[in-house]
Amino acid sequence: MKLEIRFLGCAVIALLLAGCATPADLAPVEGELSRHAETLPSDILSRPLTVDDAIGLAITYNLDARVKALEEVIAAGKADLSMFALLPEMAAKAGWSRRGPASQTTSKDLSTGVTSTSYSQSEDAARHTADLTLSWNLVDFGIALLRAEQEDSRVRLAIEKRRRATHLLVQDVQAAYWKAVINEFAERKYKSLELKLVRSVRDAETAERTRVGDPMQMLAHQRAIVDTMRQIAELQRQTSTARADLAGLMGVASVTAFQLASVDEASSLTVEDPTASVESLEAVALANRPELKSEAAQFSIDAKDVHTEMLKSIPGIGPFFGGHFDSNSYMRYNTWADAGVKVAWNLVDLLSAPKRINQAHLAAEVTRARRVAVAMAVLTQVHVADTQYRHALKEYRLTEQMAAIDRRITGLASKSKQAGQGSAMEEIKAEASSMLSTLRRLIIYSDLQSAMARLQVALGTDPAPPPEPMVDENVEEEDRAG
Repeated sequence: MKLEIRFLGCAVIALLLAGCATPADLAPVEGELSRHAETLPSDILSRPLTVDDAIGLAITYNLDARVKALEEVIAAGKADLSMFALLPEMAAKAGWSRRGPASQTTSKDLSTGVTSTSYSQSEDAARHTADLTLSWNLVDFGIALLRAEQEDSRVRLAIEKRRRATHLLVQDVQAAYWKAVINEFAERKYKSLELKLVRSVRDAETAERTRVGDPMQMLAHQRAIVDTMRQIAELQRQTSTARADLAGLMGVASVTAFQLASVDEASSLTVEDPTASVESLEAVALANRPELKSEAAQFSIDAKDVHTEMLKSIPGIGPFFGGHFDSNSYMRYNTWADAGVKVAWNLVDLLSAPKRINQAHLAAEVTRARRVAVAMAVLTQVHVADTQYRHALKEYRLTEQMAAIDRRITGLASKSKQAGQGSAMEEIKAEASSMLSTLRRLIIYSDLQSAMARLQVALGTDPAPPPEPMVDENVEEEDRAG
């Protein structure tokens, strides 16, 4: 009876431990977001962010990226757990029974056919038993070894999925960052100019009605100014949601919780000339793309499935060793041990083996074909990304040249007006054109950065760790001057 109480106590303790391991209930989403916001680095968010700062924050605090990281941890945990399947199976059993009345039996003499009239008892009415058996099936061991190797391949799959997600995240951050910076520039610089443009249109309308000047010239001026304002508004629309997109990518809930580094219309923006040939870019992409590495890991899993199905078709053989106890007082030896070798063969598995092995082979061949298709898609993406970057760079340089010309025209128009040789209409028209070309130059620069990010994603190279965020001295001087 004491033994049964011990087993009952162990069962209760196991249930209590299982209850302690139960996950906590989900908290309100608002509270979870607030706790996440508290983990953000206030020292970085309190100063103007560079693009490297934004990338660093996104890699560290983006919530989707955290999910991918946790999936990788889970895959690694499964790989660790799979190693326990390689150990021998150890089964412990215990039981207690009581029957009433006690088991009593009689017997029949087969030689005489006479049945004994007296009953005998060979079992106690109450008894308890215990067994501890250690067994090891060699086929199961081989299958478990293959499964463990498959779990390692699944860890590689999770790693490559995370790499792919990181590449796309960096690409999105770069695109959103530059558009957000440009949107702030447009809002800061265009507000004062917009008032002047609206006033100029009204003055032209008044001159047209009062016939102070040539009506056709006044209408042409109005049309030019309104068309410029429309184009500026269209460019602003392209960047209007960038700050909110950037906040979400960095894991920041509020669009007002961070600052961005500023740019100036005459700022010298960094561009990189394409130096590598397409052939060398293709080689880099084929060696680094996460999708190709994922397919290689999947093929390894499929190949192990073929070997597993082969192992299932052979007999299972394995040694065993056991220790036993029975409290029956009628037994001469209440404890004993046994050992031996068991052989088991599932004939149904033997019959289905050819089809199962063939199916596993087909799955592996599908993965092989998909890997080739992915490789072809990678080469296409490299060609497209390289072409897009080269064209974006050419367009940016032409737009930069146009912006510089418009700035010089604005300066000359202002000097002509001051000297009494030019008109206010020409000056405001030149100023509006300069603003439009400057804004266009910055938009093209953001497109250029997006094209560079797409090329990096096409190559599959991991982004370099962002440097320690530093405050731009030029930005500080501009802020103090402002």
